[in-house]
Amino acid sequence: MTACWRIATPRGRPAALAVIDLHADTPDSLDAALRSVLGHVQAVGDITLRPICGTDTGIAARVDPTHALLMPHGGPAVLDAIARALADLGLAHEADPTPRDQFPEAASDVEAEMLAALARAQSPLAVDLLLDQPRRWAGKEPREPSDRDLRLNRLVDPPLVAAVGPPNVGKSTLLNALVGRAAALVADEPGTTRDHVGATLELAGLVVHWVDTPGRRDTSGVEAQAILAAEPVIEAADLVLGLGDARSPDPRSVMSRTPDLVVASKGDLGLPGWACDLTISAVTGEGIDTLVARVRDALVPPSDLDSPEPWRFWA
Repeated sequence: MTACWRIATPRGRPAALAVIDLHADTPDSLDAALRSVLGHVQAVGDITLRPICGTDTGIAARVDPTHALLMPHGGPAVLDAIARALADLGLAHEADPTPRDQFPEAASDVEAEMLAALARAQSPLAVDLLLDQPRRWAGKEPREPSDRDLRLNRLVDPPLVAAVGPPNVGKSTLLNALVGRAAALVADEPGTTRDHVGATLELAGLVVHWVDTPGRRDTSGVEAQAILAAEPVIEAADLVLGLGDARSPDPRSVMSRTPDLVVASKGDLGLPGWACDLTISAVTGEGIDTLVARVRDALVPPSDLDSPEPWRFWA
């Protein structure tokens, strides 16, 4: 029989290590699988550092005659490459376990779902709320997710925020200020950002994927292609930020989608002639904390967090 494998650790985000379960019905089948995967047959109890599928070097451990663990680096690209290699070797991919299978110690189905969600939740705001869900659901029947539930799900799966506006209004400078490092190229020339640049940020307890899109203007060539390529990202965003400054047109005038927040950047250089929700300066720090709070509260309103009602956080 061909050995089976499954990735036992949460996927989709970088991690130091991942765990891949490799098991078979007979010791001979596992021997053959290990020979293909590691170029080496581990003895029971052996823990070694080995090349895994010729893709990454990781820890290999044989737990018993029919079960081994592979522990490569946990980056999504590494895991995707190993998964492809295992499939090419003819090893069967076992269906992912249910939360009940993963957490047999859970006192209820809701507690098992909570532990599974907690393992992959990225926002600090999710922790206490998730831990309280078994108590809130006690004695209640599951229901269809509400709009509040869908908004709270952003605590587990980070929402997408897109910053959009004319060229050279400080979108990249704002991203760099939020990240605390040079994540986007900054210059005083229009067209500097030729593609959308993203970073994962924590905004006062809510983790988001923030995308800085190319400055929108009438242009051609590579820059026009980059602007067009950013359109699906903008349409898919959970929140769109319209940015402009005192020298730029109203950002709404160059946007294909109505922004959820309109922000005047470079407030240290003057105020614009168009209406905005708030003014910021990435140079002086003016309004940055307010912007962070406004974005967080627009995506996950405080009333959703404060409600004592249970949260339908599982599919």
